[in-house]
Amino acid sequence: MTGQQLQLTAPVHGTVNPAAGEAAGLDDQLAAFIDSVSDWDKALIEQAINIFGAHGRPFSMNTFRDLLPEMAHGTAGLVFLSMANRKPPPIVEIGKVRSTSGPTHKKEIGLYVLREFSGWRAAA
Repeated sequence: MTGQQLQLTAPVHGTVNPAAGEAAGLDDQLAAFIDSVSDWDKALIEQAINIFGAHGRPFSMNTFRDLLPEMAHGTAGLVFLSMANRKPPPIVEIGKVRSTSGPTHKKEIGLYVLREFSGWRAAA
């Protein structure tokens, strides 16, 4: 390109980091899913999480599966994810455990603690 200058006519829009774009898309999907959960179910699940997480006790969906009403089973995972993805997150994942739910075929699920205990758990 002798004697010519490269000129951009318009700024390029979009994401430079494809993973960031995917994460934003996932955040939008999570927000849409969590909006489908009733305020009653959200409050019930969050209350159970706060009670079981008191004093630094770790918990997972296995902890609540038999305690929650049937209608909350499908939405509890969404509440866990929304809480773990808030800024700042009220719960922090500290590990993985195997699901005890038959339909999940023992896949790994998150093991969490309340945020105020996350530093203490990491040090232990």
